[in-house]
Amino acid sequence: MVIYQARNEVLITTPYFIPTESILEALLAAALGGVSIKLLVPAVADSKVVNAAARSYYGELLAAGVEIYLYKKGFIHAKTLVADKKIGIVGTANIDYRSFDLNFEVNAIVYDKEFANELADDFYNDLKDADKIDRAAWDSRPAIKQFLEKTARLVSPLL
Repeated sequence: MVIYQARNEVLITTPYFIPTESILEALLAAALGGVSIKLLVPAVADSKVVNAAARSYYGELLAAGVEIYLYKKGFIHAKTLVADKKIGIVGTANIDYRSFDLNFEVNAIVYDKEFANELADDFYNDLKDADKIDRAAWDSRPAIKQFLEKTARLVSPLL
């Protein structure tokens, strides 16, 4: 998996973030191992339940050092991953169960530094229209929100 192979940086853009256990473990391991992980997701998703389920993962990612950015200039629909500015992945698959297990998705893995750098430049350009989640503020949000997010997470494999 590309995330495990990264040594310096992984940049991920996805409109739907409900990671499988293997993706979550890879992100946590990479972040705890010193790899800079940046995740860009929409500030406002098109489904409240999906949004709540996605947010249920943010706490553990933030605790591991993952930087999470909420895109606020509309609904970001890009699905990209850049690893160490050497490998670029772009396609139709979201980081969610449906894309990996149910839907017919396709991604291109491009082993080209120029392409990967262009994707990274686009990612950093999109960050100009995003707010970084502050871990302390995230951890202190209302208990009812946290409860609803954790409840949505229970059904996340179905979303």
